[in-house]
Amino acid sequence: MEKEVTAPKILLNESYVEVDFEPSTTIITARWKGYLQLDQVKKGCEFLSKHIQKNKLTKHLSDHRQLKVLSKEVQEYLTQSWFGEVESYGLRGIAVLVSDDVFAQATVNKVNDEQASVGKMVINTYNSEQDCRDWLTGL
Repeated sequence: MEKEVTAPKILLNESYVEVDFEPSTTIITARWKGYLQLDQVKKGCEFLSKHIQKNKLTKHLSDHRQLKVLSKEVQEYLTQSWFGEVESYGLRGIAVLVSDDVFAQATVNKVNDEQASVGKMVINTYNSEQDCRDWLTGL
């Protein structure tokens, strides 16, 4: 019988993001969906921030496979506010799983090219979920 602790626990399920946590790996995952509005990203990121801070999490997988585009406002919020905030809470690694959509990839790459690291936190981009998990597990 499988251990229940290895199954991800869904923490938030909205039309624009699903957040789950895997106790066995201590990875918190956000699966972003569609064309994100700034207020949606802020709500999702605030939710993530609370869990990262409360549970002293160090690993985050940001799944962008269902993401369409990150607007300039969203990009600025992430690079100028959120990355620094979660780094200050102890987050050490964000593995970004990129979308197959070339436009979404371009906006994600723009954010990550500008902020490949923030303080002690490193952001890496991957094309497979397993590569994301392998890197995060090694942190």
